[in-house]
Amino acid sequence: LNFSSWAWISAADKSQMLVPIFEYHNKQLAQLVGREYAPSTLKRYQTSLEHVINFMKWKYKISDICIKDLNHQFITNYDFYLRSEKNCNNNTTAKYIKNFRKIIRICISNGWLDRDPFVNFKRKIKELERAFLSEEEIKILESKIFVIPRLNQVKDIFLFSCYTGFAYVDVKKLTKHNIVLGIDGNYWIHTNHTKTNTPTNIPLLHQALALI
Repeated sequence: LNFSSWAWISAADKSQMLVPIFEYHNKQLAQLVGREYAPSTLKRYQTSLEHVINFMKWKYKISDICIKDLNHQFITNYDFYLRSEKNCNNNTTAKYIKNFRKIIRICISNGWLDRDPFVNFKRKIKELERAFLSEEEIKILESKIFVIPRLNQVKDIFLFSCYTGFAYVDVKKLTKHNIVLGIDGNYWIHTNHTKTNTPTNIPLLHQALALI
């Protein structure tokens, strides 16, 4: 986001409040959805703002706070709130804290804060060991026929993701125009990953082609 567009908040103003700054960030982000950000990113920041507001009401009985009053204790209390009251696990909590930290970085970059309240705060996302389906398990799923047609479609989308490596958000936006005949005589998918916006060329295995 372009920090120069934040000129509506005077650097000389000693009472910049957190919520309007957070709201303005989300408003800017919303205008870039589909170009630089995914809808899920906007939703995460909107939820993060809701958590911050509800936390301030829960802990301090206030609806907003001057950014000059943000400190280490505020952050540790917010971290505790997410884990206890909102029942967020470690990684979800860390992501919401990361969203909040971005807002603080904006304040520092614009000269509204001369100290970083996160300077002594340390939290890390824990690496999770992901389980993978075996070939036998995939075959069992392929042969399963559900009574409800919608569940069969969900199954096909999941299997298509298995055979292409695409996340659901990338499968959802695919059209027939993304499928091209390669110079090797086989069909490929040409698209951009939603999260990274990087071009991707994936060969269509016969299992994925059969699903199409």
